[in-house]
Amino acid sequence: MTLKAKISSIEGERVVLVFEDGQALTVPVTAVEGLPKVGQEVAVIAAVLGSEDAGRKKLAQDLLNELLKA
Repeated sequence: MTLKAKISSIEGERVVLVFEDGQALTVPVTAVEGLPKVGQEVAVIAAVLGSEDAGRKKLAQDLLNELLKA
């Protein structure tokens, strides 16, 4: 499952992500691929160490399915 969040703020080298339920997560800016900007939606993948590739494949499949629906 891919979680969606929005970048609520960027504080120095930290990015604050806010999920749909209001929970916030602060991560290093280096953990965000691309150029993060406030208000952007991001996908968060939670994967057990060693299964990151499976998480990336799931994200790619989710994105493809979303594009095909549009």
